[in-house]
Amino acid sequence: MEMGTIKGSSMMVKVVRSLMEEGWSFTPNELDIIVRAEHPETGESISFPSFGSLKMWLYEKGLSY
Repeated sequence: MEMGTIKGSSMMVKVVRSLMEEGWSFTPNELDIIVRAEHPETGESISFPSFGSLKMWLYEKGLSY
């Protein structure tokens, strides 16, 4: 996934960049909105049924920094 195609606020983009550095990979849909996140090393994976659920997850991850 290219960073320039991510849809969302600057905070969301910054958190996604940080998570990518930690090994997370993100799957966008046809509108370039992230619909799935996976961490291959830990096996953790999450799907986002809505943009709101993606935002909540990213905000929670951002608070943990």
